[in-house]
Amino acid sequence: MPTQQKRRESERVPSMRAYPYGLTKPVDSSTVKLTEGYGYSINRSVGGMLLLLPEEVNNRQVFEIQVPSEARKEQITKLGEVRWTRSIPVSARLNMYLVGIRFLFELPAPDQSPQAH
Repeated sequence: MPTQQKRRESERVPSMRAYPYGLTKPVDSSTVKLTEGYGYSINRSVGGMLLLLPEEVNNRQVFEIQVPSEARKEQITKLGEVRWTRSIPVSARLNMYLVGIRFLFELPAPDQSPQAH
């Protein structure tokens, strides 16, 4: 009997919007290339999201993504890990990529106010 895929622990809800992201890719043994762009969400849950990206990513690749905070009225930076990816041909020369990510954790916000000593 085939093993059933483990189901998500939280419900996914539609979320059609663009999210800025930053991604590093190794160029050689001592250099990485930083790319920034926008991923277009299809749906989202507490633990992750489904994105449409304009560039190819690898499984287990980690990148930063800016998402709105439910608690505060500002963007927060989360680290996400690519769990799976699928190429979608758009034209003869262009592919887009469906990417399932799992949120790893939220990066601490930079301190906006100087502390008095």
